[in-house]
Amino acid sequence: MKLDTANRSFAGLLGASLLGGMFIFCGAVGCVLVVLVVSRLAQDGLAALSTDGRTLWPAALFMAVVGAGAIAGLFSLWRQIGASRRLADRVRELSLPLPDELAAAAERTGLPGRVRLVDSDERFSFAYGAFTPRAAVSRGLYQVASADELEAVLEHERYHVRNLDPLKVLLARALPATFFYVPALSGLKARYVAARELAADRRVVASRGRAPLAGALLKVVHGPGWPELQVAAAIGGPELLDVRIAQLETGSEPNIVGLTARALALSAGAAALLTGLFVASIAAYGGPSAVAQTTGARFDVLNVAGGLLCAAPWAAGAWLGYRWLARRTHRPLDTTPS
Repeated sequence: MKLDTANRSFAGLLGASLLGGMFIFCGAVGCVLVVLVVSRLAQDGLAALSTDGRTLWPAALFMAVVGAGAIAGLFSLWRQIGASRRLADRVRELSLPLPDELAAAAERTGLPGRVRLVDSDERFSFAYGAFTPRAAVSRGLYQVASADELEAVLEHERYHVRNLDPLKVLLARALPATFFYVPALSGLKARYVAARELAADRRVVASRGRAPLAGALLKVVHGPGWPELQVAAAIGGPELLDVRIAQLETGSEPNIVGLTARALALSAGAAALLTGLFVASIAAYGGPSAVAQTTGARFDVLNVAGGLLCAAPWAAGAWLGYRWLARRTHRPLDTTPS
């Protein structure tokens, strides 16, 4: 995986979410607050939220904030997975037999068996399929594009397929929803979405030249008005056309607005407030010794480091899974309509 702007933005989004998430969910919530609240409620019922000079209300508030984010993230994943399935079904229903010319172009651009021709007069192309990425090209675009322009389109989609962008889009939307209190993640998502289109265009220019890409950009106006498309596909919207043309004209990647000083400041403030709420939860219950007596959780350096280290297996698993899926994109697929 080349660490271009798109992949650096996604790595920052995933890394911050993974490290922060494992510490929050596995450490603060899973190992401390949930055990604390559940054990007290099991003993004394709802009265345990405030009894014997100890209160669990700050802990309950902390868990409510984190829990709301977890629910939002799961809802985002559920919505996007459903949209991805509907999009795959729609493409399959509208698929036409692949012409020899298009099949040969798919072979030349490294997408053997991963291109579907969609029966639509509109001119569009996009990558879809979270775990089995493919490229869809409309009949309208195929009929008006020259051979060079068609290969430029497929080369662009090849970047999205090999880069697993349909899957990354799913995660890039779910993670900011999960950690809604960290605005910087939304900035990283926006930066990734723009940067992936620019990176795909640079791949086209490097292998096919500028002229075919310019011609293709003029012919691909926008995607079809399918409700599931924007949720489930790696597709560049018309709002990115200006920066794509600017890159094509100058030959260099334009500045992409994503992370702002305001978003970083708000994210730092949110992290400080959440940390303060966790500390307040411990203090309100009587301090670390009282929490340790109830839950067995300790707050020495080794235990805190252990909370961070629990992210390591998740990070390693995510990387190995990514590499396995990326290798699978080199394999041809059967594009026969079913």
